[in-house]
Amino acid sequence: MKTVMKVVRIAIALVFVWPIFPMAILGLLLYCLFSLLHLRKLAIILSRSIYYAVCWWMLVFLGGWIHVEGRENLPPKEEGVIYAPNHNSICDVPLFYFGARRFPAMMGKAELFKVPLVHGLLLSLDCIKIGRQSAHGVVEAIRESVKRIEKGGSLVIFPEGTRSKTGEIGRFKSGAFKVAERTGCRIVPVVIKNDRALLEGAGRFGIVPIYIKFLPPIDTSSLSEEEKKDLGPIVEKEVREEWEKYPSWPKKK
Repeated sequence: MKTVMKVVRIAIALVFVWPIFPMAILGLLLYCLFSLLHLRKLAIILSRSIYYAVCWWMLVFLGGWIHVEGRENLPPKEEGVIYAPNHNSICDVPLFYFGARRFPAMMGKAELFKVPLVHGLLLSLDCIKIGRQSAHGVVEAIRESVKRIEKGGSLVIFPEGTRSKTGEIGRFKSGAFKVAERTGCRIVPVVIKNDRALLEGAGRFGIVPIYIKFLPPIDTSSLSEEEKKDLGPIVEKEVREEWEKYPSWPKKK
């Protein structure tokens, strides 16, 4: 029964969500056009305005009611920082963009860069390619990330490394914060809760309350060398404590 409900919920959502595809393509076309005209700033403004609308449209028609807190904790856009959200769903990416109202770089699997249209979309969002199958690919991704941070760009890293299969928070890996160790940049822990119920964990009808909270930044430059090596548990503790304050959906029996 749960599987049937999931299929029905997603089918109904798709009736309304289909406009996101032409909207996303329009954003990509505008980005390409104005980039070719050497108007990159305008290309970014126009394309990301459309991408923001795409995120809103998708999340609303999937049945999410989004509560955002802590925007006052977001550092200035010109400061290179790392955002560290927990990872429950493929909806985490549009939710982050929607909640933050900004588009820091994310890491994308090298295989995605080979997919037509997706390749262009990733480039327009300044995503960093990571080849997880080789140590060289990982090192190159870290090196590129360090460059971005040092130039004032920001980066979103999901410290769990992969999506949760249960909806619970997994272990944050300290290796995910190598860039912060090398640059001394600040880390903004981010809480995202319940969005798994929109897609992967969909099993009933109803409006899903989605909670997003940006916690106060952690200044890694003030940490000892030993603390820097334990950034995973430090960030995880902050995210987990705040995550547990929000109600689950559906409510646990």
